[in-house]
Amino acid sequence: MHIRVRSGGHDFDGLSYIAEVPFIIVDLVELRSINVDIEDGSAWVEAGTTLGEVYYSVANKSRIHAFPAGVCPTVGVGGQFSGGGGGTLLRKYGPAADNIIDAYILDSNGRLLNKESMGEDLFWAI
Repeated sequence: MHIRVRSGGHDFDGLSYIAEVPFIIVDLVELRSINVDIEDGSAWVEAGTTLGEVYYSVANKSRIHAFPAGVCPTVGVGGQFSGGGGGTLLRKYGPAADNIIDAYILDSNGRLLNKESMGEDLFWAI
């Protein structure tokens, strides 16, 4: 059986919901915490958050800060960021993926890893 992951919103192409074999969906919609820190110019965003929620949270903290990601506010950040994250600020600030400074993942052995403990290769692969 295939496993599909939905990161809070929808996928732009609609491919997460079709397959030629049976599949289950792991829905990350409850993982939606956002913590914006204007002083150091960073934000921690959980994978179930949508782009619109990120944009709204940043705008509530600052009138001059932004995050370079996509244009569809209902897309989940997990898929948007792991797919590169092209958007309207791409030419000036690069894709969303190039602006991610750390990430936490749970590996198949149940270990919680960050950028340092997972290594550069896995960090850039996700």
